[in-house]
Amino acid sequence: MVGDFNAVRCREERRGVQEVDGSNRRRKRRLFNDFFDKIVLEDLNPLGRKFTWFHSNGVAMSRIDRVLVSEDWELVWGVPSLWVLPRDVSDHCPLLIKTGENDWGPKPFRFNNYWISNRKFKKVVEEDWRADGETGWMGVVLKNKLRRLKDSISLWSKVEYGGVEDKIVGLKADIEELDLKGDLKDSINQNVS
Repeated sequence: MVGDFNAVRCREERRGVQEVDGSNRRRKRRLFNDFFDKIVLEDLNPLGRKFTWFHSNGVAMSRIDRVLVSEDWELVWGVPSLWVLPRDVSDHCPLLIKTGENDWGPKPFRFNNYWISNRKFKKVVEEDWRADGETGWMGVVLKNKLRRLKDSISLWSKVEYGGVEDKIVGLKADIEELDLKGDLKDSINQNVS
C-alpha cells in the first residue's frame, strides 16, 4: 500500500508546524499509531531523506507519504528498501521502492505538451515519420521509427527551446539543496537538544 496518509506517527516526523492544539494532534498521532498496531503491514523506514512533503514556504515539512508491505509481499519480491528521492515541482517527494537488483529498462520518453503549440513541431514529426529506410517485420519497423522519432524530437527541442531540460535539472538541484538544508537544520537542532 502506497500513499499520502496526511498524518504522522510522532512529532519528529513533522517540522515547522506549530502545535496550537497539542492534545488534538497527540490524539491524531495516537489514532494513527493504533491503525498500525491493528494492520499486519510493515511501515518501511525511508532512506535518503527524512521528510516526504514540503510546504511552499520551505519551513514546514512532514513525513506523510508511506509505503506499507506485507510479509507475503516480501516473500515474493524480497526485502524492500524505500528511498525518498528529490522532488521537483511537486510539494511531495517521489518514493522509490527497491528490491534486489531489478533492471526496469531505459527511462521512458517524456512528452512535453508545450511542443504541440509550436508550429514547427508537426513538421518535425511528419518529416521524420515519412523518412524511408525501414523494411522488415512491422513490429520492428514501428519500434525503430518510434526510437528515431524520439531522438529527432529531443534534438529539435534542445535547439528550439535552448535546453529547457537542462534548466529543469538545475532547478531540481536548487530545490534539492534547499530541502537538504531543511533536513540538516532538523538534525542539528536534535543534536543540540
